[in-house]
Amino acid sequence: MTKEVIGIIGPIGSGKDIAGDYIADKLNVPSYQISSPLKQICADTGIEATRENLIALGTNLAKEYHDGYLAEYILERMPDRGIITGMRQLGQIKFLKSSAKLTLISISAEPTVRFERVKKNDKLGEAKTLDEFIERENAENSPPNAQRLFECTKLADYHVVNDGSVEELYAQLDEIIAE
Repeated sequence: MTKEVIGIIGPIGSGKDIAGDYIADKLNVPSYQISSPLKQICADTGIEATRENLIALGTNLAKEYHDGYLAEYILERMPDRGIITGMRQLGQIKFLKSSAKLTLISISAEPTVRFERVKKNDKLGEAKTLDEFIERENAENSPPNAQRLFECTKLADYHVVNDGSVEELYAQLDEIIAE
């Protein structure tokens, strides 16, 4: 039996994890963050789980195994249906499209909105200014890193703009779930 995955992608502060949790609750399925295995490896090896270290580790795992490795790792451990949030590598999406029934949702928001959310949530290691925030995001999604979020977004089945309230986000997600 082919597993069913709802993948939710988006840049930092877009609301992808909130969206994943909401859909998981509505459908009564588990939700996984693609970075969870990376954070566990950091904890097991004593590496500080900074953004930079997680990106480097993800890039190294993609080179060592294959670029869909983290998606494969989670898919093997999840039940027949689930949510996976935070994919940023083309290989992760390619793997899920070939190994599961994938519905991909892209969540976006204006950089100014996302930057304010990140500041409010006091995300560890995030940029101090909007310009730095945008500059880091562009650098993180360029070689030599394996991340290609901007390219992954083009593969989404649904695109949600989350510049408003949580209730507005939920309403858009409800429309997608209904389909």
